[in-house]
Amino acid sequence: MQPVGRNPGQEGAVAASGGLVLPRALRKPVRSFRRLFGQGAIFSPRVLAFLAGAGLLGAAGAELVQGGRPAQWAEAVALRAGLVVGDVEIAGAAEVSRIDVLTAIDLGAQRSMLAFDVHGARRDLKRLAWVRDARVAKAYPDRILVEIVERQPFAIWQNGQALFLVERDGTEIAPYDPRHVDLPLVVGKGANRHAAEAIAAVARQPALAGRVGAYVRVGDRRWDLRLANGAVALLPEGDTGAAVERLARLVTEDHVLERAIEAIDLRLSDRIVLRMSPQAAEARRLDAAGRAPRGNGTERRT
Repeated sequence: MQPVGRNPGQEGAVAASGGLVLPRALRKPVRSFRRLFGQGAIFSPRVLAFLAGAGLLGAAGAELVQGGRPAQWAEAVALRAGLVVGDVEIAGAAEVSRIDVLTAIDLGAQRSMLAFDVHGARRDLKRLAWVRDARVAKAYPDRILVEIVERQPFAIWQNGQALFLVERDGTEIAPYDPRHVDLPLVVGKGANRHAAEAIAAVARQPALAGRVGAYVRVGDRRWDLRLANGAVALLPEGDTGAAVERLARLVTEDHVLERAIEAIDLRLSDRIVLRMSPQAAEARRLDAAGRAPRGNGTERRT
C-alpha cells in the first residue's frame, strides 16, 4: 500500500500557519506577514514611495478633519480646478426680480460650485414673499439652475386702511401693487379667508359680471355687495350662491340696477326689500301726494 503523503503546497500552508491548513487564497498573505515581522522585508523604491505618499496624505487628511477645515480644503481644490459659479439661470420668476434671487441665495465670496448649498438656497428663496416653492440645482461645471414657483394673487384685501394681495385661500402675499388693480376687492375681517366662495358665486352669474365693485364682509358672518351703480346688495348669512342668483334675476328681469335703488335686501328668504335713494323717494312722494299715504321710500317684493 502506498503511504499517503502531503504535497509541497500543503506543507508550506501547514508551516506558515503553525499546523493549521489554510485556504489557498490566504497562504501568500500569511507568508508575507510572517516574513515582514519575523525576518524583515525588502521593498522596492516604488513601493516605498507609494507607502510614504499614502502616509502623508492620510496624515494631512487627519489634520484637516481634526482642525475642522475639510470644507475649506475642498473649496480650494474646486477653485483651482475652475469649478466657479459663472451664471445663475432663473426660470418662472415674474414678480420676483433677478436681484431678489441673487440676494436671497448665498453664492459665497469665492463662488465655489462645490461649496454652494442648494438646500440652503431653496430654504432662503422660500422666505421671499412671492415664492411659494423653489428648486435649485447645480449644472457642472459652472451654472446654478433656479426654478421659482410664485404665489398667485386672487384678490385685494382691505384690512382697516391697509391693502394686501392675497391668494385664493386668503394667505397674504405682499402689500397692494397697482399692477393688480383688476383683482376683486374684499373688505373686512375674515374677508380674505372667505372671499373665494362669494367671488365664485358672482362669477357664475353673467348679469353680475363686472358689476360688483367690492365684497364687504359683515361681522365675519355674511356679505354685502357694493354694486357699480352705488347700490348695496345685502346677502344673508349662509347660502350665498342662492342669494346671488336671486339678485341676478332682479338685474335681468326687473332691471333693478337701472333704477334709483340704494339698497337691495336679500337677507329674508321669502321677500326682497328695495330701498330707494332719498332723492328718488322724495320724488315719488311728491308724485303720489294726495293719491296715497306717505311711505318711507321702501318697496317690498315677494
